[in-house]
Amino acid sequence: MLNQERLTLYVDVENLMDLAKEAIAAAFEQWPEEFPRPSVLKLYARADQVELWRVWATHKFPSLEVHVTGVQHYSVSASKNSADIALALDAMADLLKGRTTYVAVLSDDSDFAVLFGKISQEFPRRDDSAVPFIWFMTDRLDTRSSILNEFFPSRYVRTVACDTRKPAPQHRIRRVSPAAAVQKSESDTAEARLIADTIIKNIPIGSFKSTDCVRIIRQHFPDHPLTKLDPAKFGTRFTKSIWPILESYGVRLTNPNKKPRRYEMTEEAKSKIEATPTEAHPDTVAGWAQTHH
Repeated sequence: MLNQERLTLYVDVENLMDLAKEAIAAAFEQWPEEFPRPSVLKLYARADQVELWRVWATHKFPSLEVHVTGVQHYSVSASKNSADIALALDAMADLLKGRTTYVAVLSDDSDFAVLFGKISQEFPRRDDSAVPFIWFMTDRLDTRSSILNEFFPSRYVRTVACDTRKPAPQHRIRRVSPAAAVQKSESDTAEARLIADTIIKNIPIGSFKSTDCVRIIRQHFPDHPLTKLDPAKFGTRFTKSIWPILESYGVRLTNPNKKPRRYEMTEEAKSKIEATPTEAHPDTVAGWAQTHH
């Protein structure tokens, strides 16, 4: 094996499609401190786009060793991702040959759960009982990967926030009357309470993290501004407006001095929600949308 830690990031470009560039850049920006930084970047793209991806990656990440593997398609109509097998075989071969000591995968393809299982079987645990594996997924809503957060060990999964929004258009400043400001403040408080109530109703009793709250907010309030924020801004907004309400119901913060924060849903919070009906509480986005359109 190598004398020093060497992490290879394997990117399933085919699976990420048009979001691939943003997802790769976001993964590097949001890289967890407990894992070594990548020294090798391996991309798996369509065979006719190999040179394009090599040019982009070598200029975007000049300090990394870049490899681009072309994935051949044998059917014009088939849309099945063909890169996952090549990626998994390369990752196992690199570990066995000592070319890497950590495997990081960037893909929303749920099939890579098998790769994690094989690595955990074939390679002995380290002193901290960690498997040399980390899996990055995007925050896209149209993939099957969201279910993995409910079953997969949380220490090996990271959700990458890909902000592809265009800059907001500039508007002239409008003067707001004191009455309108009070009305907006009351409206914001009502929104926060609706979101907090929905989180308590949908998260089971036990430990959870803020990413679980993101998923619920996106499901029930898809047009809410919180769904458009990156992780850092979401955390700030969540702590300021949503968490105080959750805490008042009896939800607990289990690791106040650590990040990422972890919370505990309690029977007390569940019982208080059931005992305190909320006006126009939306089981879908309809209730919230009616008050904002």
